[in-house]
This record gives sequence, C-alpha cells and structure tokens, in this order.
Amino acid sequence: MPKQTNNGLPAGVSVVGSRPGLYRLTCMIHGKRYSEYYRPTETGKKKLQSELQKAIDTYRQKVECGTLKNGTINDKSTFEQAVTWFLEIRKLNIRESTQLADKFIFEHYLIPRLGKFKLKEITSPVITKLLAELLEKGGGGGRAKYAAKPEFIELMYAKKPDRKAGGFNLVARELGIGVDNTFVRVRRGENCNKEIAEKVAKYYGQTLLGAFEQKVDVKPLSAEYVSKITYTLSALFTACVKNGVLLQNPVINATKPRIGEKDTPAYLDNTNIPIFLDALGELDIDNSIRVALTLMLMLGLRSGEARGLRWTDVDFNNNVVSIEKNVGETFNGLALTDLKTKRSRRKLPLSPMLKDILLNHKNILDDTARTLGSAWKDNGLICPNLTGGLMDKSTPNKAVKRILNARKELPRNLHAHSLRHSFVSLLIANGLDVVNVAALAGDTIEIISKHYAHSFAARRAAAMDVVGNSFAQLGNSTTLSLTATN
Repeated sequence: MPKQTNNGLPAGVSVVGSRPGLYRLTCMIHGKRYSEYYRPTETGKKKLQSELQKAIDTYRQKVECGTLKNGTINDKSTFEQAVTWFLEIRKLNIRESTQLADKFIFEHYLIPRLGKFKLKEITSPVITKLLAELLEKGGGGGRAKYAAKPEFIELMYAKKPDRKAGGFNLVARELGIGVDNTFVRVRRGENCNKEIAEKVAKYYGQTLLGAFEQKVDVKPLSAEYVSKITYTLSALFTACVKNGVLLQNPVINATKPRIGEKDTPAYLDNTNIPIFLDALGELDIDNSIRVALTLMLMLGLRSGEARGLRWTDVDFNNNVVSIEKNVGETFNGLALTDLKTKRSRRKLPLSPMLKDILLNHKNILDDTARTLGSAWKDNGLICPNLTGGLMDKSTPNKAVKRILNARKELPRNLHAHSLRHSFVSLLIANGLDVVNVAALAGDTIEIISKHYAHSFAARRAAAMDVVGNSFAQLGNSTTLSLTATN
C-alpha cells in the first residue's frame, strides 16, 4: 500500500501554500533531490489522492530513467531551454517518429522566433503574431536547397564511367546516394539538400558553391500545417502548466488559423484503376516499388506497412497476410518498428492474383540477390530497396508522380497514400459495413466515417435510387389510387 504523509497526501507530495491547487512532487534518487510542480485535474478527495499518487510514481520513474536533467525550468527560463526540457520528458510517451517531427518543428519554425524569449514573456498576442507570420511568410528563414550548375553537369557527364563498368550507377553507389534516384535528380539540375551536394562536389574535386547554386526556398505555410505547429507549441505550454512553471497556456487564447473543409481525398475508381495498373506495369522502376504500390492498392496498406512487410508475414498455404511491422523514422534512421496501435495489427486475405504477384516477385528478388552477391543485404523484406535494405518513404510517391506524368487522365492530386483511400472507397462502394471496413483498414470506425464520408454519401445516394426505382415500378395504377384517395 502506498505510503501517506500526515496530511493524507502520498509520500513525496506536498502542498504549495502560496498557490492554491498546486502541489510539489519530490523524490530522492542516489542521494540527490529532485522536485517539480504539479497541478491536478481532480478535486474529490479519493480521486485527487489517486491522481497525485500516479503523478509522484511517474515522476520518480522519469528521474530514475534519467529523462530529467539536474534542476527544472521556471518562468524565467528561455523558450529554447523549455524546448530542451520538454523534448526530454516526452521521450517516454511518444514514438521516435513523433519526436523527430516535434524536434523539426521546434528547430525550424519556433526556436528561431521565440528562442530567446523568457517563458513569462510569451503571451497570447505574441503567439497570434507568430502564427500569422508563419501562415503568410513561412518560417525558419527558408530551407537551403542546392542545384548543380550547368558547367558542373557537363563535368559529370564528361567523367561518366563506362557503361560496362556501371556508368552513373557506379558513382551513385560509391557516394552512397543511389537509393531513390537521388543522383538522377542531381544530374538533371534539380534541387537536393546540402549533404548530397557536398558529397557530389567533393567526389568530383569541386567546392560546394563552385559546383552547386544555392537557393533559399521560402513559402507560406498551409493553415493545416500551421495548425500542427500550434498543437506542438500548445503541448509544450500544457506541460509547463501541468508542472507548475506557468499558470496558463498562452496558446489557448491566441487567434489560430482557420482550417476550411478538407477536399475529398484523391482516389482511384473502377474506371481509373485499370489505367493506373497499366501505367504501373509499363513504368521502368525496381519491381519492389511496383509491388509496394500494388500492396497499398489491393490490401489498403499504409506506405510504411507495405515497405515493412516481410516474407514471414505471408502464409501462402492459408492465403493470409499478417500486418505486424512498419518502416518508421528513428533517431538512427529508418528502422522496422512496431505498429502505432493494436488495431493496426491485422490479418488480411491473400487473393489468388496477389499471391501470383508475390511469388513471381520472390523469384525476381532471388535473382537480384544472386547477381549482387555480398552487396545484397537479406532482411527478409518483400519490398526492399535496391540492395535489400529498407525502402525510403519518398520512393512510392516518386513512382506515382511519374505515372501521373505519363497518364494525364488520372486524378492530378493522386499520391501513394491515395491507393489506400482507393481500397477503402471500393470496400464502401461494394456495400461493406463501416465496422468491417475499419477492421480491414486497421483504423477506428470514427476515422473511417470522417475521412470517407464522400463514399458513404455516394452509397446512400445509390440506396435511395434503389428505393425510388422500387416505387416507380409500382406502376400508374398505384399512382392513380393514391390520387383518388386524396
């Protein structure tokens, strides 16, 4: 049974007398004292004690795990110091991919503008002004991009290795940037990041700015993305309030960007699917990319799920595909990670057509492995990159863009995730109830109902047409009798 102090509070919890409703959590770890403020949400005696007990247990666990550094922040700490503190305490609660996304938002958009402000100086009007500027002008001073100069492109082609020796593919492998046609973009003079530009320039004995032209790409941010920044910023201030650093969250009363109704997501219907599949079959790409897109369309997989599918996940005897893993961003780069929620783990039926596609693809991968020899890294993936490793998340989208360039009749805003939309829309159009649609898609009923309202609306309209036709078939005699009655 948890220990309690004389005033009935859990051990390690004390009242802050000068600030009603605020408590101090204190623990001693290895002879060192740690403390932070906590403001509970419960007011009833038993529920309050339970919440405070959970709070002190969680705080003690965080200290023992080393997620708290010496000391804590206060309202005189700078925003940049608060970000460091916030990212540390969040590590136990969110996935690495979310941590990376938060870190990018703070470093690129928020710290450049708020970094030197003291927490107590950041008010709702300051937040309102920040969000308005992000919406109008973008943020972070723009992202530097580099494009190869025409004379440098000529140099690359002049020094191109013989085709038998591997051509440009040899250069790309030596540079370590061969995945996803990155080197192709460089040779075309398209934008690349600084790291890629430096590697290529050094390989050819040139300086960065001698070989590449630097561009600063500053664009206004969408209301939807500014809203995402707002959410991340609010999470930091909520943590400050919860830990007694601030009395209120300044984001709450700030004027936020208005997000209009989202457009109906792009998807393929029965007319467009054959066109897309024909174009996919003709596209000159690695077969693993083709299979990844096929899995997204025929099984409704997310991109990370398709790229993380392993041969051990496919039961060819019982014709079942188990969705167990995902390719996600981590602090060490791409990695196979667990799925975000339990509902994402699901078993899907394997159709005869998809079974033949996978078995044929397995033979292709086996041939590739024999050709590359020791250069092939066998990770057991169905859709690996060119050397057997994890496929980059941008790869499927690039293939879809090439298909759109070739087939103008396809929806212009189509992207890789649209294939999952297409799968779900087809299920709904064929009359499957929302409960089973959600189970097959690995989503909640609420999300399916919200994001696929257009498909349900079309289904309802079709049902009403059936009802209308039924009445029409009753004939003129029924109509006459109804008129006579009136």
